[in-house]
Amino acid sequence: MLNDSRIDIYDYLYNLLYDVVTKNVYSMREPQELTKSDTEDGFIVIHVGDLNDEGEFNGQAYGWARCYIEAFVPPITRGRLDYEKYKTFEDGINTVIKLATEDNTGTYFIQEGSVLSMDADETSNANNSYFTFIKSFIVNIDKQE
Repeated sequence: MLNDSRIDIYDYLYNLLYDVVTKNVYSMREPQELTKSDTEDGFIVIHVGDLNDEGEFNGQAYGWARCYIEAFVPPITRGRLDYEKYKTFEDGINTVIKLATEDNTGTYFIQEGSVLSMDADETSNANNSYFTFIKSFIVNIDKQE
């Protein structure tokens, strides 16, 4: 039986992203009040979907959850996409995910064939407009109990 908390997966993803892609990393949803750095440099929000238990009775605990990384990239003047910032977020997130799929020796790892991506525009809670780069993937949990 898998007795992990979803917060453990948030911590795993936070540690992969923090200070590698940006220091502006938030879990579950964007903050109600954005810092100057958030509005000027952009930020990331981590989402974790349902935790699926695939545990066995012999002491093996397996599970997985579909997770999302949403990068909020502020526009440059007149709502135009800042290609440089967008590319920095996209490349950083792609590199982190690639490295996490290659290193499947820990308790948590990203399943290689599960990675999807898309983009969109969003308005933040503070009514700021952002371009978003969204990456979705499955985080596997493998524990010996």
